[in-house]
Amino acid sequence: MVKTDYDWYIETDLDEYSGKWIAIENKKVLDSDVRFAVLLGRIKEKYPKARPTFTRITNKLLRLHS
Repeated sequence: MVKTDYDWYIETDLDEYSGKWIAIENKKVLDSDVRFAVLLGRIKEKYPKARPTFTRITNKLLRLHS
């Protein structure tokens, strides 16, 4: 079975990015930032042909209390 970026995201410990937006493509984090607009600008500049998935990693404490 081929894993998608979403499958990889669900199964991967991304706590180091807690509170940040991340850009995922080909099962790796391309970049991250606390501000989405800044991240988007860097992704467009560094990876103009990329079509990554963007998501925000919530604070670990918030996830534990949900």
